Amino acid sequence: MGLFEEPLKDIRRYMEEKRSLGLARELPFTAVLPQTDSPQVILSEDTGLELGSPGTASRSFLLWDDSGTVADGRITLVGPDFPEIQAGRAPLAQVVMVGGRFSDEYDCYRDLRDATYNLGLRGFMARVFPGRQSVWCRISREAMQRGFNAQLLGSALIQAVRKLKFVDAAEVLLVTSSREDIEELSRAADLVQEIVEALIKMYEEMNFDCDTCEYVEVCDSVVELRRIRERLQEERGEGRSTPDGG
Repeated sequence: MGLFEEPLKDIRRYMEEKRSLGLARELPFTAVLPQTDSPQVILSEDTGLELGSPGTASRSFLLWDDSGTVADGRITLVGPDFPEIQAGRAPLAQVVMVGGRFSDEYDCYRDLRDATYNLGLRGFMARVFPGRQSVWCRISREAMQRGFNAQLLGSALIQAVRKLKFVDAAEVLLVTSSREDIEELSRAADLVQEIVEALIKMYEEMNFDCDTCEYVEVCDSVVELRRIRERLQEERGEGRSTPDGG
């Protein structure tokens, strides 16, 4: 079983349901040339479109699969494409799914997360709030006039994570339709957050006292987390956990 197997199942079911209802479309990956080295600053008066801004729904998370099921280069969009949004703002869910080899889970997750922060797209600004799993994007009027769309954002995200040596494939799900559609991803998103927080705690705090850990339930339910914990204990010379311990 993979570390993110359960939330991936939920996401796959979600995507299949939206496809069956005719609410999802697939966009082709297109190589994107980075246009700037530094994060963009876009003022409200220069903004053509806001995605995931306060007052709308926003979810942003990433996860991986090492069983070869990630459809490399696929971008799935649920909802209107950016140029089709008339109100100037819309909710946003951004889910990045990665396939590859993840021998050091902690470093791999940090590298993947960091790769998505600054995409180097001119006319695009993103403020990421990892603790809340949200992202607030602004696209400038000029960029919108040049045709900035979901295909461009999805392609940039895929391209960014593909640069990492341990990544073999990447796909992206974007949702711009409604708060309700984004909230359907909450179960998967919340589980990803719990898994990641448990993983970080194991690596950074080096504390395997399950009786006092707030993540004991998720570790008990995710087999791969238990395996990681046991491996780290052995590497640090602390032995295996007891059968009735956490």
